[in-house]
Amino acid sequence: MDKLLKQLIPPVSASGHEDAIRKVIAELGKAYGEVSTDALGNLIIHRPGSERRIMIAAHMDSVGLIVTFLEEGGFARFANLGGLKPVYIVGQRVRFENGVYGVICQDSGVEPKDLTVEKLYVDTAGTKVSVGDTAVFCGEPIFQDGKVISPYLDNRLGCAVCLRALELLPETDNDVFFVFTVQEEVGLRGAKPAAYAIEPDLAIAVDICGVPDTPGSFKPNALTLSGGPVIKLMDARVLCHPTVVDLLKNAAKRMKMKTQLQVTKHGGTDAGAMFNTRGGVPSGVLAIPIRYTHNPNEIADLTVAEDCARLLAEAISE
Repeated sequence: MDKLLKQLIPPVSASGHEDAIRKVIAELGKAYGEVSTDALGNLIIHRPGSERRIMIAAHMDSVGLIVTFLEEGGFARFANLGGLKPVYIVGQRVRFENGVYGVICQDSGVEPKDLTVEKLYVDTAGTKVSVGDTAVFCGEPIFQDGKVISPYLDNRLGCAVCLRALELLPETDNDVFFVFTVQEEVGLRGAKPAAYAIEPDLAIAVDICGVPDTPGSFKPNALTLSGGPVIKLMDARVLCHPTVVDLLKNAAKRMKMKTQLQVTKHGGTDAGAMFNTRGGVPSGVLAIPIRYTHNPNEIADLTVAEDCARLLAEAISE
């Protein structure tokens, strides 16, 4: 898993600009199936079969920023691509697609409670960028005591889980499509047309979920970082279909693997776009628990990520 993440984290691929990460995943995935790209840029790895059509979706885009205009002196104002909390990103270094680096700064005199994206800018130390250029946080993954600390575990870790599941997947009669989707962070935009074209019999989104197991946020019976793969039951965009929930639960039971269940009224994944495609697709979510979602440094347990890959491969081959 660490080897995969070292390759998947670095590409600068904010939502709508996924070319760099798509090339990396295509190269890594070509050993496991037929690789293609659809009109929107979703990358599809197909393992042909004659039985049920199964779609596995993991979004490959990341939150980031896009330059909206340039002030005198070359300071770049920007808008967010996906959910960003201004207070967490001030002082962070960013890198643009064209190789330029900068630092996120705030307008002079602004109090933290009044901070908004409109009161932030990127200082590139005078190096030219243009309106429409996109950037992401800087940072390489750090591996420590079985954990990983890195930007963009949402959702490069989900992509790594899918690639690992492809490696583990035994021969199966099922017709399996692993789809690495675009523009999830700005409205689940890539998964729906991909599902429309594939017409799956069932679908599973592989994504992350935040865990409230840190000081000041811990709740009894809450999800934890090392508590095992998360089988989602509900979020703001979907009630997961019992068929898919049971598929994952039964696979975990056969493997004697501990899992966690999540019910939340917040957030969403590609399952929220796939389930109401065409005549409807029974859909669910397998999630990797992480801390500090959409922050420049997220944390995950690599053992749990590996278990997610094993669980996914077992469920698909059932």
